[in-house]
Amino acid sequence: MLHHIRASVFGLFCLSFFVIFFSCSKTPSPTQIENYGTLEIRANVISSTLKKENAIAQTIADSLVVEVSGEGIETARFAHRLDLSRPALNETITKVPVGRNLRVSIWAISRSGAVTHIDSVEYHTANIENARVTPITTTLIPAAGSIYLQFLDMPTNTWVHAQFVSSDENVIASGSAPRSTRTFVSLDNIPHMTAGVLTVVVTDGSSDTAYIANRELTFNARTDNSIDLHFTTYNSALGFDITMYEPGVTTGSFNFNNGNLNNPQSIVEETGELIITEIMWNATNDNYIELYNPSDEAVFFETLTTDVNGTVRDFEDVTVGPKSYLVIGRHALPHVDIHTTATGGLPITSTGNWITIRRGRTGAVIDRVIFAAGTSNTVGWPALSASNIRSIELDRDKYCVTENNFGKNWKASTAAVPIPGTTNQYGTPGF
Repeated sequence: MLHHIRASVFGLFCLSFFVIFFSCSKTPSPTQIENYGTLEIRANVISSTLKKENAIAQTIADSLVVEVSGEGIETARFAHRLDLSRPALNETITKVPVGRNLRVSIWAISRSGAVTHIDSVEYHTANIENARVTPITTTLIPAAGSIYLQFLDMPTNTWVHAQFVSSDENVIASGSAPRSTRTFVSLDNIPHMTAGVLTVVVTDGSSDTAYIANRELTFNARTDNSIDLHFTTYNSALGFDITMYEPGVTTGSFNFNNGNLNNPQSIVEETGELIITEIMWNATNDNYIELYNPSDEAVFFETLTTDVNGTVRDFEDVTVGPKSYLVIGRHALPHVDIHTTATGGLPITSTGNWITIRRGRTGAVIDRVIFAAGTSNTVGWPALSASNIRSIELDRDKYCVTENNFGKNWKASTAAVPIPGTTNQYGTPGF
């Protein structure tokens, strides 16, 4: 009996050992465990520079594409359906191969596979760890941008014609405008990294070419670039400055100075002692300009000169405190620091404005802003209502004499109550 019990116990022991051994033999080794991490993509989406009437804008983003590549892993690509009506996205990408210093590229595509948005940087570098979430914050910008051309005091009876033609001789964008006091031409939706030639032609009343300029360039929606464009005539050459600005906005400005070809005004250097930060453009007699002193010290001007569309005003003995504002207006209103009583005041108009601040009439340019106002414009500035009188304000993180040259850095005032002393004017002069 005892022999049988011992045999049973021994058999049970052997069976248990067999089961344990068998089970252990089926457990994957550490090298057999699949190593995956997770990416959390936090994206801010910028789409305002896309013009909806253009075919490229009609290819609405449908999916977010994330590509992960690097040494020691096979390139992995993930696509997530998304809704770009939201200003911010938060997408989770799972089963991402692990590795160090991996390259993460992000873009958005339409249903047809066309690229509609690109990352504001070429790629991100990330360390992906097993069972860990790696966050990446990025900005998606349109995969196309615009060239904005703006002219002041063109010769009479002239037209401006502009065209951007790709290297394979396809016309990417074109536009024309008749001469006016302030002339604006917009070339929209030029795809990112398109190489080609920008041609600007000014024709006279007989439709003959008066001035022409050509410049090869590669349109880049990500980086800031500056180039010079020269108009040539039969007997002279005119300088014309173009600045390319992220995300995909190129601006060019040229002042014909009432047709005086011997004194062209195009490229200006701004000292930045004061920065134009707010403009009330549609309040008629109550229009104003707000200036900001970015320095830690007060700045003094024996003569501070404003030039608004060719109308010059001088202000004597002006001091602006450190990190402080100066508001220039037409009347002695509570929110105005200095004002002019001259006929015409500050002739800021609803059709576009060239505003220059100088240290005296012949001194250095402190700041210059050229902007298109009005209820609808195609050059990137806020479109405002003529009945809802609101100033335009520079974003506070763009307080710079170069940043304030681009309409996308400005917005209509969001003030909830009217400016004190007014009934229907909204802004934040002096704040």
